[in-house]
Amino acid sequence: MFETVKVKRLGVIFPLILTVLQLLLSGAAYGGNGANFVLYNHHTADTGELEVMFMTDIGQEPDGTRYTSQMVEFEVGVTDRWTSEFMIEGQVTSGEGGYNFTGFRWENRYRPFEYGTFLNPVFYMEYESLAEDTKYLMEVSGREDAAEREKARPRERVLETRLILGRDITPRLDMAVNWLNESDLDTGVTSFGYAAGLNYRLFGRGPAGHARDVVFGLELFGGLGDSDKGITADPGVTQHYLSPNLMIRLSGDLTVRFGGAIGLTDVSQDLARFALGYEF
Repeated sequence: MFETVKVKRLGVIFPLILTVLQLLLSGAAYGGNGANFVLYNHHTADTGELEVMFMTDIGQEPDGTRYTSQMVEFEVGVTDRWTSEFMIEGQVTSGEGGYNFTGFRWENRYRPFEYGTFLNPVFYMEYESLAEDTKYLMEVSGREDAAEREKARPRERVLETRLILGRDITPRLDMAVNWLNESDLDTGVTSFGYAAGLNYRLFGRGPAGHARDVVFGLELFGGLGDSDKGITADPGVTQHYLSPNLMIRLSGDLTVRFGGAIGLTDVSQDLARFALGYEF
């Protein structure tokens, strides 16, 4: 029954996406950091630019367990091509007691070429030190039937890398694809995943980033197996999501993002997502 609901959901969602894209592509395009939560495009922060962002997920796992998770992000433009971020996160799950601080991430993105390069690459590296009960959906990788391996410590120490390829199609529209690898530093197993999508500036005066920008984001992401049991997109063992999002710049410095991640497979969940950011 649950699988039938998922199939019907896909039958409704994809025609809607095609309609939205047809409408959007008839306009001019957007270039910017975007409205999405998992997908990265090829844009990096300006030198010295600082941003603090508070992000919240409200989710329900496939077994019906409800939770909320948060991440606080501190981002700095080290140079125009190198952006660095430090993130801390935590969660509270229904029936499991109080709030749990679950760990931190340190992320760096580097863009070697000037804007305008075709399929402009960005190299991404992130170190994660997270408890096993962490829940904020920063990315998806691997497979649900992964082999259990004994670890030397209870925390997950992971090195995540991504190859980000992006392009500004028009001044209002950018599109990107990410290939990601998450390598467990204790077991040596690498999990694979992907993200792909777009950002489109619906409204706004002047260049992207001006006050009162409204940006529509659409991202598709999921897991693609691991180095132990092999690459697969089997919907029975891998999570896949479709996420429509919206970003509104309330002033020149304050932005709000909200959206929802719609689980497309039986092992996926559904999420409501919210973020509030301030640039200095």
